[in-house]
Amino acid sequence: LADSKVEEWSDLPLWLSDEESAGLLATNVQKAISAGLTFRPLEETIEDTVSWADSRDTEHEWRAGLDYERENRLLSTWHDQMAG
Repeated sequence: LADSKVEEWSDLPLWLSDEESAGLLATNVQKAISAGLTFRPLEETIEDTVSWADSRDTEHEWRAGLDYERENRLLSTWHDQMAG
């Protein structure tokens, strides 16, 4: 990703590769769990997120993340590299 000039955080939100940022998203949630916090299945979160994204206007311009064409180019390049 770095060789392809993919930007951390803006092109791939929540992706941080440097050691200085390693603990940024590490948070102790034990107090919240003790107070009753529960977690729903990851599959449900993914399905709801996809459903929400699909409900957006087709012309919606996302402010973060890779655009469709660039993501497909990166995936194609990666697949080609993995194939040999």
